[in-house]
Amino acid sequence: MKRIRKRDLLRRIESIEERLALPAPAVLPGQQAIPVEPTIAHHAYEGPGPCRTDWFGTVCGQHRDAHHHTESE
Repeated sequence: MKRIRKRDLLRRIESIEERLALPAPAVLPGQQAIPVEPTIAHHAYEGPGPCRTDWFGTVCGQHRDAHHHTESE
């Protein structure tokens, strides 16, 4: 493990803080956020196609990309 001087560490932290303080970049043309409902994260995707998980009489119906995936998926 390479040792780092306290002065260099503080300089790096200050640099990161400066970058975090910058405003968020503008949205790219065609870019959009994909809303992920909280309940989607609590079940496994059942496909193919729209999710077929039955939630007490209501089918999820969300696309595969709207689910949180593990390394094996």
